[in-house]
Amino acid sequence: MPEERAGDEDHVARTIATDTPGALSLRRLDPRVSIVILVLINATAFTPRLVVGQIMMVALSAAVAVWCGRVSSAVRWCVAYAVVMAAGYAFLLFPNAAAASFATMIVMVRCVFCVGMFASTMIATTRVGELACALQRAHLPRHGIIAVCVALRFFPTMAGEFRAVIEALRVRGMAITLKSIVTQPVRVMENLLVPVMSRLSIVADELSNAAVVRGMDSSRPRTSYYDLRLRAADVVFLALFAATAAALLLSKFGVIV
Repeated sequence: MPEERAGDEDHVARTIATDTPGALSLRRLDPRVSIVILVLINATAFTPRLVVGQIMMVALSAAVAVWCGRVSSAVRWCVAYAVVMAAGYAFLLFPNAAAASFATMIVMVRCVFCVGMFASTMIATTRVGELACALQRAHLPRHGIIAVCVALRFFPTMAGEFRAVIEALRVRGMAITLKSIVTQPVRVMENLLVPVMSRLSIVADELSNAAVVRGMDSSRPRTSYYDLRLRAADVVFLALFAATAAALLLSKFGVIV
């Protein structure tokens, strides 16, 4: 009975961590590994000559999301990437200036797509304390660590503020629909951005004050509650991303055709 109960409690904990919005996954990459992978993805973002390598980057990012318990997010990102790829090839069927400009824009989106895909998983699964500990061990400047930690908290908060404003507009009978965006784009932007920007300025001050209260600006050496250790999954994903990034960089310089 005690073993069954413990198993049930573990199952509930995993369910909450993977299915509840805003809950951290029980499995996540080491922040140091996530930062290195993000740097590798950025370094290879504009190497479009090897499309297979880009698709591999997207597949690896989706694998990380699935391993962290974000299956629905991985599916949405993969579907979005497929749509971007299809749209890029569709515009090539119309050889005119307008289609060429749209095709160029889509190529740019495709190049930076994987950056946003992996960053979303990193932000959703990384604790701020773990990230601060990783950056401190890398001996980065204190003010840079504060900026990164505040940004990690700011972007999810920004998404929540947009959702809250959109819901408030819907309750007041000013729902944002495709028709309203097409017919009244200026009014839609005004109704959405003005309250969001006003609220975000307050949120930024609150996050900065919270960082100061926690002693982030102290000149004394800081300790950390977290004990970061590399695991097998960290090494495997880092090796896979590094190999793919190496192939893309070699293709960029003409070593691999």
